[in-house]
Amino acid sequence: MNRKNIFATFIKYTSLSMLSMIGLSCYILADTLFIANGVGPLGLTALNLDLPIYNIIFGLGTMLGVGAATRFSILKSQDKHHEANQYFSQSLIVGLIISIPFMIIGIFFPATIVQLLGGNSEVLPIAVDYLRTFIIFTPFFILNQIMVTFVRNDHNPKLASIAMLMGTLFNIIFDYILVFPCQLGMFGAALATGFSPVVSLLICMFHFAKKRNNFTFVKTKLYYEHLYHFITIGIPSFVTELSGGVIIFIFNIVILNIGGNIAVASYGIVCNLALVVTSFYTGIAQGIQPLLSQCYGHHQNELIHTITRYAIVMSLIVSGIVYILIFMFPENIISLFNSENNIVMTEIAKNGLLYYFTGFFCVGINMIAVSYFASVEKVKPSFLISILRGGLLIIPIVLVTSQFFSLTGVWLAFPLTELIVLFIAFLLHNKYHLIQTL
Repeated sequence: MNRKNIFATFIKYTSLSMLSMIGLSCYILADTLFIANGVGPLGLTALNLDLPIYNIIFGLGTMLGVGAATRFSILKSQDKHHEANQYFSQSLIVGLIISIPFMIIGIFFPATIVQLLGGNSEVLPIAVDYLRTFIIFTPFFILNQIMVTFVRNDHNPKLASIAMLMGTLFNIIFDYILVFPCQLGMFGAALATGFSPVVSLLICMFHFAKKRNNFTFVKTKLYYEHLYHFITIGIPSFVTELSGGVIIFIFNIVILNIGGNIAVASYGIVCNLALVVTSFYTGIAQGIQPLLSQCYGHHQNELIHTITRYAIVMSLIVSGIVYILIFMFPENIISLFNSENNIVMTEIAKNGLLYYFTGFFCVGINMIAVSYFASVEKVKPSFLISILRGGLLIIPIVLVTSQFFSLTGVWLAFPLTELIVLFIAFLLHNKYHLIQTL
């Protein structure tokens, strides 16, 4: 990698990756907006109950994509082209295999899943409608994540971003058409979301028509050693995505017991906005991954340090801008999801935004640390940070804080968890000589 152009390359990859991740997060945000205005607070509650399943599916796709693409980048830099293509092919095969049980469970046992996620009799029918529909598209969600990650790693972040953004645009347009003119409600929103990754996949296919395409599907067996490599590298990314689902699930249960369905609908607003903001940090983390892996393959340690430092500074800038907007315009933001002008929902969501979003000053750095360690094949510290964020800390913390401070305690559990994880990340930084960043 050219040392002189490192900042320009960093900006190119991270900005395009952030656009991709924002586009992906808007799959659900579009549903949230149209369901909130077309179905009402109960629809918002149903959507929030189903979100953990979406997180799991997206997390599995990210795990396979990041893990296999990291090995792909390293092997390509070492001129091991056939083995690199094997990793691509194996990730697609595994993605299809793990999609099957999701489809079976979602089609035949959706009511059981919704009940396990905390759904009551009032919200069960519409939550089942949404879950049963979008889970049929599991293979496309997973394969899309794999393909977009490989296209980005193959020096084409622009096409990867275009693919994700076009998928999002499709989702927004058809969400509106199916929810309002067609009056299909939750089913229509789920259908629009399900077809979005299909659009993204079709656009990614253009990469194979380019001469600079460096990966292709090859006939291969599922070698245990290869599976172990890319799954262990990708697990931290999976846990990072899964953490969102775990947090949503636990918070749904706790909030439902404290404030009922309206409180869960309020959390739905906080949660979906948080998913969009998290996509900025996911974009930064995934944007630097191919750069770090290439530098690692070429033993360019100084560039690894520089790229990581840029990423941390960018994440802090994003955090500052986001919190200023949340602090200044909370009612305006909430009104987008509150067509019925429910005063109780507005007040709960406002407090949630102001407390919950303080945690994002730590989130970006924590996610960058996960990406760094995974990109240079240091799986243990990457996994530790991910698992701490993914439930090991926040579950006991939210159970304790909610007992003492009710809903305020629920909102504070997230920033408190991320602050503790940040402290542990700095300890790992010193142990593994990460970088001198600040």
